[in-house]
Amino acid sequence: MNQGVLTWSVVLLVGVLVVGLVLGLGLFPRLAAGQRVLDGAGPAFTEERVAGTRGGIEIISTIADTLDPIMTPEGGAAAEVGPLVEFVATEANLTPDQVLAALQTSFPHTYALLNAIPLSEVSTEIPRLVTFLSGALGISEAEVLTAIETNFPNLYQAITNLPDATAGWNDVPGVEGLTRFDGNSVTTVPQVRDYFREDVIPVIEEQQANTVALAGTGGVSFLAMLLLVAGLVVIVFGILMMVLSTAGPLPRPLATAAWSTVIAVGALVVVLVFALQLSPRLTGGNELISSIGPVFTEERVAGARAGIEIVSTVTDMAAPIVTPEGGGTAEVPQLLAFVSAQTGLTQDQVVAALQANFPHTLALLQATPLSDVSAEIPLLVDFLAGTLGISQEEVLAAVETNFPNLYQAITNLPGVTEGWNNVPGTEGLTRFDGNSVTTYPQVRDYLREDVIPVLEEQQANYQALATPFPPVNVFAPLLLVVGIIVIVYGALMLLLVQRGGTGAAPAPAPA
Repeated sequence: MNQGVLTWSVVLLVGVLVVGLVLGLGLFPRLAAGQRVLDGAGPAFTEERVAGTRGGIEIISTIADTLDPIMTPEGGAAAEVGPLVEFVATEANLTPDQVLAALQTSFPHTYALLNAIPLSEVSTEIPRLVTFLSGALGISEAEVLTAIETNFPNLYQAITNLPDATAGWNDVPGVEGLTRFDGNSVTTVPQVRDYFREDVIPVIEEQQANTVALAGTGGVSFLAMLLLVAGLVVIVFGILMMVLSTAGPLPRPLATAAWSTVIAVGALVVVLVFALQLSPRLTGGNELISSIGPVFTEERVAGARAGIEIVSTVTDMAAPIVTPEGGGTAEVPQLLAFVSAQTGLTQDQVVAALQANFPHTLALLQATPLSDVSAEIPLLVDFLAGTLGISQEEVLAAVETNFPNLYQAITNLPGVTEGWNNVPGTEGLTRFDGNSVTTYPQVRDYLREDVIPVLEEQQANYQALATPFPPVNVFAPLLLVVGIIVIVYGALMLLLVQRGGTGAAPAPAPA
C-alpha cells in the first residue's frame, strides 16, 4: 500500500468509527425519543406554567389540610367538637347547651359544619336518604337520582362524588405502587399531595431552565444526523482520495486542497459544538434526565394518574358548596320545596325528617356555602375572646393546643374559599390550548388533562432516552474530539504535503 492510500485510510477509519457509534448506540431512535419528550413536556416547562403549577399545588395543599381533619373519623376533628364545647362552657361559666345555642344563633354555618363532620357520615347517609326519598315520593331510587340530577345538578354533583372522596381519602384507589422519591409509600390524599408538592413540582421548578435550554436551538434529535453526516462525509472523501492515490502521488495542489477540506470539515464540527452551545445544553440535559427520572417510572406514572383522579373527585364534590357561585347553596331551598310539594309535607316537616334520620347530610346542606363559614370564623374568634376574657391570639393558641385538628381545618378553610375562584399564583397560567386558568377546577383540569397525560404519553420515550449508554452529555465532547482529531490530522498531513511527503507528487522544477 502506497503512502497516500495509507494516510487516507486513517481518514476513512475515523468516518467509519463515527458512523459505527451512531448506528451501534442506536442514537437515531434514542434521540428521536428524547425529542418527543421535549416536544411533549415543553409546554409544561414555560416559566408561567411552572409558576402557575406551584400556585395550583399550593391550593391543593390547602384543601388537603382543610379536609383531612373532617373527612373521616381518623382526621380527628369530629372527636374534638364535644370537648371544644365543654372547654368553652367551662371557661365562660356556661352550660354546653348555652354554648351550642349561641353558636347556632350567631354562627349558623359554622355550627352546621361542626354537626356535619366527619363527612364520611354524610356518605353513609346518602344511600339511605335516596331510599327514604324513593318511598316518600313513590318513585324508584333510580328515578330519585334522575330527578335530583335534572332539577338540582350542582347538589347532585356534590352528593354523588362525596362517597368516593371519603372512601378514597385514606386509601386512594390505584396508588398501590406509588412511592415518594425517598421510597415511602403513598396511600392517602395528603400523601398524594406531598408527592406532588415536595417531589414532582420541585423537579419541574429546578429543571425548568435546563428543559428550555435543551429544547432550544434544534432540540436533540439533529445530533444523530449531524454525527452521521459528518461520518459519511469523511468516509466518502476518504474513499475518493484513496482511489485517487492508488494511481500514484497526488499533485501537490490537489493534495493541499484535499487536506484543507478535511481541516474545514473538522473545523465545521467544532464550530457547531460551540455555536449551538452543545456542551452546557447537554450537561443540563443530563441533569434533567437524571432528576426527572423518578417521575417517569411506570409505578409513579400510574400513581400520578390515580392521585390526580382522587383530587378531581374531591374537586367535583366540593365545587358546588365552597362558594355561592358553585350553585349548590341556591339549590338547597329549592330541593326542600320540591320534596315538600311532592310529598305534601310542610318544609318544616321535611327538615325535621332529615334531622331525625340524616343529621349529617342536613347539617352539610345548612353549612353551604363554606365561604360563609370562612366569613364567620373571625367573628367567632372575636366572640370567644370576649366570652372567655382573653385576646384573639390567645383564643387561637388555646384552640391550636387543645383541638389541633379543628384548628387545622378552620385556619385553612379561608384560604380555600378565598382562592377557589381566583387561585393565587396562577396569573400567567394557561392550558396547553392557551385558555386561561384562574379557578381551582381549572387548575384541576390543567393538571388532569394536560400535565398528567404528558407523563403517560412520554414514559416510554423517556426510558428510551435515559436508559441506554452513554449519557447525553457525552455527545458534545464526542463531537468536539472528532472535530479536533480531524483538524489535527488534516493539519499534520497538510504540513507534510507542503514538505513533499504523504504521497503528494513533488512540485515541478522551475524551468
